[in-house]
Amino acid sequence: MTNSFNNAGLFLISTLFNLYLVILAIRLILAYARANYFNPLTQIIIKCTQPLVAPLRRLFPTYRGIEFATLIWIIIFEAAKIFLLSTLTFGMPYLTSLLLFSITDTLKLLLSTFFYAVLLRAILSWFQPSSSPASEWLEQISAPIMRPLQRIIPPINGIDITPIPALIILQLFIILLP
Repeated sequence: MTNSFNNAGLFLISTLFNLYLVILAIRLILAYARANYFNPLTQIIIKCTQPLVAPLRRLFPTYRGIEFATLIWIIIFEAAKIFLLSTLTFGMPYLTSLLLFSITDTLKLLLSTFFYAVLLRAILSWFQPSSSPASEWLEQISAPIMRPLQRIIPPINGIDITPIPALIILQLFIILLP
């Protein structure tokens, strides 16, 4: 019985942290991609993260499209999640391993966010080729990955195949991270 409650607690902690981490990762990517600020989906992300990010933006301004305040919060949340989960399962983690795992998990989170944005963009393009706030939003999120590949790989008979190598490359990097 205790094990069930422990597993439920671990699941709840992991899920709540992961939900907010994805929102923070999307904000970081939106800032980097210089996405349309007035898109309704972007507004939701900004409103969910602004109370947390705004105070740190004064200390850590955006540089070359990277919102360092958001990146720092992602690393802090990853470290807190890893600390809580490992403390509840194994005991106190070492500070160096906590920092290392939080940085690698941050990289995995960003790569996974790009992966799902590219995948959803490709699927949405099959069913809904017209522009909508969601398709525009996914296009802007996946643009940092897709644009360089689109310069190299031309469309074949009007079909953009760049999502395929993009997904393969992203998944390869996710697998290679420790």
